[in-house]
Amino acid sequence: MSQLLKAKRGGAVPSAIFFTIFFTLLSIVGSIYLSIGVGNPVNKVIDGLLSSTSFKQDAGDYFVSKTLETASGDERALLLKKGPQISATVTTILSNSLFKDVVESISDIAYHYYVGGSKAQQSVDVKPIVELALPILESVDPQFSKLNKELDKIKPIKLQPQTKGPDVAQIKSYFTLGVWLLLGLSLFTLLLYLRFAKSLRSALRVPGIVVLSVGVFLVGLNIVATAIVKHQVATATESLAREAIPIAAHTLITPLMTNGVVELLLGLVLLALSFSKLGLQHDTNRISNFPS
Repeated sequence: MSQLLKAKRGGAVPSAIFFTIFFTLLSIVGSIYLSIGVGNPVNKVIDGLLSSTSFKQDAGDYFVSKTLETASGDERALLLKKGPQISATVTTILSNSLFKDVVESISDIAYHYYVGGSKAQQSVDVKPIVELALPILESVDPQFSKLNKELDKIKPIKLQPQTKGPDVAQIKSYFTLGVWLLLGLSLFTLLLYLRFAKSLRSALRVPGIVVLSVGVFLVGLNIVATAIVKHQVATATESLAREAIPIAAHTLITPLMTNGVVELLLGLVLLALSFSKLGLQHDTNRISNFPS
């Protein structure tokens, strides 16, 4: 404690300013990093979509309506006759945990291939998805069994090394480095401020105001992002898109609200402590220890 609270305004003001800058950037960049930099963001969206009953039901209806647009002959007759059952079956397939596991496994292979910067040859096999769906569709109508002969034609999709555009793996590496750098600078400037603060009350109050303000800012960003998403939903022409967009967006922007609320509460706690007997008692003791 002897190295802190030196009461030097020349050091306290600049360090407080730089702490505000670095902490604000950390909160914004860190929220984005938690959204897309930690784990596979595609799987986060998949989890959100497949957890929504309304999305799965709309997906079944969308499948039938879109297939009808190009169907003819027996295929069209089947869709017209058993459209509701087929739609319900698609919803059942999407609700199957094995379906989710297969889709997320494919997503993980692609994610680690491109984000991990792998140069080795890699492929994804989508046949298990069809093999899982066909028996369920056959229970609706035996005509779907004709699709079994098409299974052998489904070949693994070869992933091609990224040769054009930005290097995703390198971008993520720089992104991670930036987050850690901002964290280090935030902590360093905070410690500098604590060293030069004139009192414990100031040492609690100023960071509290900063953290509280940034928390409010993040909550505001979340509100703005949500409003933009609602606008996109309102202008979407496809019913499935209107259902999927807010679910996917919510999954990705949630860290903004989460971090904002946590910082808001932490800022309130620091401010409350600065006005408590703890801060007042320390400052009183500090004044009483000055030589007369």
